[in-house]
Amino acid sequence: MNGRNESVEERLDRNWNELMQELRVMQTGAQILAAFLVVLPFQSGFTRLQHPERIFYLGLLVFSALLIVLLVTPVAVHRHLFGQRVKVTTVHMGHIISKVVVLGVGVLVAGCVWFVVQVLYGWVLGSIIGGVVMAAVVFLLVLLPRIIKPTSSVPVLPTDTEQ
Repeated sequence: MNGRNESVEERLDRNWNELMQELRVMQTGAQILAAFLVVLPFQSGFTRLQHPERIFYLGLLVFSALLIVLLVTPVAVHRHLFGQRVKVTTVHMGHIISKVVVLGVGVLVAGCVWFVVQVLYGWVLGSIIGGVVMAAVVFLLVLLPRIIKPTSSVPVLPTDTEQ
């Protein structure tokens, strides 16, 4: 029992709407980081980057572009399947993609932090700070959701034997 008086279709619509809102939140952050990466080569200091730094930058840039496309994928699938009464499929696919995107955004954030710190202060400090951020990403986005004990928001009504 989910505590709601809604049909299967209403539940799927609510789940889809919640999923889309979550993806919008992630998309904003991913797009801001991608915009940051896109303008970097046009800055005067970019020419001082060594080959390994440019390779890592290129990886971040491509990863951010693919992440944005992945964020839009549920909408494209929904548009393609619209009206075919397969909302269960689109909600399930969107759920799986959103789990991948959550981790992808975390990796992108940690990668950008590593890149900036590494350019400013060198490989050692970049690796330390980037590693700490990546550890925080893994804890907050992978482990914490799994160790939280869920509690119902629906109050439990006393039964006749408890009164």
